[in-house]
Amino acid sequence: MKFVNPTMDNSPFSARVKALALICVCGVIIFFATVHSPFLYDDAHAIEDNPYIKNLSKFQQMVGVQNIFNRSILLFTFSVNHAIGQLDVFGYHLINLMLHLCVGIILYFLTMELVTIENPALTPTFQRLPLAVSLIHIFNPINVESITYLSSRSSVLVTLFYLSSFYLFIRFVNSKEKQKNKWKNIHYPIVILFLFYLGLGTKEIIVTLPIVAVLYLWVQSSTKNFHKFLPELAVILIPLIIYLLYRYVQMGNLLVIKNDPYSYMIDRGLYILTQIKVVISYYLVKLIFPINLNFEPDIRLVSGFFDWEWIASLIIGVGIAIGIFYQKSILLKCAFIWALITILPTSSIIPLKQIATEHRTYLPGIGISMGLGILFLKSASHHKVIHPTLIIFLVIYGFLTMERSLDYRSEINLWEDTVRKSPYKSMVHNNLGTAYLSKERLKEAQKSFEISSALSPSSTDPYINMGHIDSRNKEWDKAKLKYDLALKLGANRSQVFFNSGLMRLKLNKPAEALPFLLEAIKIKNHRSLYHHELGNAFRMLKQYDAALRSYRKVLELEPNHVEAQNNIGVIFWNLKVLDKAELEFKKALAMEDKNTIHNNLANLYIAKKQFSKAIPHLKTVIKRKPNDSRARSLLHVVEIIQNIPTR
Repeated sequence: MKFVNPTMDNSPFSARVKALALICVCGVIIFFATVHSPFLYDDAHAIEDNPYIKNLSKFQQMVGVQNIFNRSILLFTFSVNHAIGQLDVFGYHLINLMLHLCVGIILYFLTMELVTIENPALTPTFQRLPLAVSLIHIFNPINVESITYLSSRSSVLVTLFYLSSFYLFIRFVNSKEKQKNKWKNIHYPIVILFLFYLGLGTKEIIVTLPIVAVLYLWVQSSTKNFHKFLPELAVILIPLIIYLLYRYVQMGNLLVIKNDPYSYMIDRGLYILTQIKVVISYYLVKLIFPINLNFEPDIRLVSGFFDWEWIASLIIGVGIAIGIFYQKSILLKCAFIWALITILPTSSIIPLKQIATEHRTYLPGIGISMGLGILFLKSASHHKVIHPTLIIFLVIYGFLTMERSLDYRSEINLWEDTVRKSPYKSMVHNNLGTAYLSKERLKEAQKSFEISSALSPSSTDPYINMGHIDSRNKEWDKAKLKYDLALKLGANRSQVFFNSGLMRLKLNKPAEALPFLLEAIKIKNHRSLYHHELGNAFRMLKQYDAALRSYRKVLELEPNHVEAQNNIGVIFWNLKVLDKAELEFKKALAMEDKNTIHNNLANLYIAKKQFSKAIPHLKTVIKRKPNDSRARSLLHVVEIIQNIPTR
């Protein structure tokens, strides 16, 4: 049943402005330290090495905003970021922070609307609830991962679409009660459907929105008459039904993720039982007491139906539910239902690779924030100290958020912290080793990879990374063995095939390298490096036509790739087509003034007996490398031939 709350509806405009300013200022202050955090973990795949976001003008052609099953709207935001600032992390973090603040603002207005369904005896108590709920959500340390880990933008962006749609839905329902003309506010459902579509193209957790909308209609209804309610129920659920049918047609299955093999491999029953444990003993606890936060929680599948961990969690969860539904606040019940419904897409029957991860709590956490706000304000009517207590609570949350943000200053900081909290998780040690490797701390990296492989002998990543260390030490044979072992264990990434082929090139085995390089290109055809090394392999085998095709593909992908351009000249040199070789070397020199190209041009002009043209190139080489005895000898010979007095 809906109740009118004049206090909330007629709150002074200046008070709202001050509240929104407070939300924004506090949000900027506590997250300011994160704006220069580097790309982390999956950011390499989602942003740094993602060819689909590199050209905004071709985004529709390469991806298409209609391609919602590939998170096209999320990719579009990354593409806009890339168009503005390339790979400067500041712009990406700025957008994430702005989205977080927008969520706080929408949450403020949404809570103002939701207070109208509260029990009239309690509504005066909740005058400050919108600000309290928004600040609790903005300040909560568990949200640091969603804001700072750039790949988690999907959680924040979809929450913004979710809240905006729900807010407009409530406004539409309220306007229908006041307006006699049913078509006057037709723009509301159009905008709601558009936001719902944008949400689907960001992250599919927005599918629960129609269910939440239906529950809102039921709660605010004065009659609770199911037969009268049925037409509205059907209309609201139509978009969800259409989406599910479309997903089934496109994906072939509603209960698995097509591109995630883990969805097929894991036992669905054990996953559901494990998620009961995760939701109660991890997510709920961390949302209320956000300490000892963990980027990669080490939570394993329950052992079976009689595992005590999930049973204990279920009993606790049922106890909490009973307590909430026997208390008087309608809004507290709604907050509990919100948290439960919005966590279902990631913690129910669809298995995901990561059993638990904190950014999944961003949308459900709004229900917990509302619940905490209600409990604080309900206690305020009995205890005068509760308002200072709420302020202290927010200050503690703020300091914990800033402290947690410091863990994201570098990859090494983040993974060292994660290793301390998940010491028996192989992947965590591997990622720490990768962070060390990027900073050339090879001994520490080697140790981390060895621990990782010991914890999970069948895992391919540690062997791949140990191969990287051997490669940096120019131990090509050892590196080749590591990469080959990773391939035997099931590694199927393009980089592994490429590295295995590259090691064979280093060992002067181009024929052996070819199948590995070709497989790498088959997986990721857009990488110019792969085509360049394939060209080198063909050139070593004297298959010059194939080599030329590879180098030209490199230049198509990367027009200023000087090595590929120079190598085209080398091929024509080898074919004795000197005029063509000269032209290609000159193109390379125009790209970059390199000694190698000057040497090639000097040798070419000597071969063509155009000695005067060779002299300036040899002098350039000697000027840059005074100890280059070969260049000095050639210059000496050329000057004698030209009758130029030698120095």
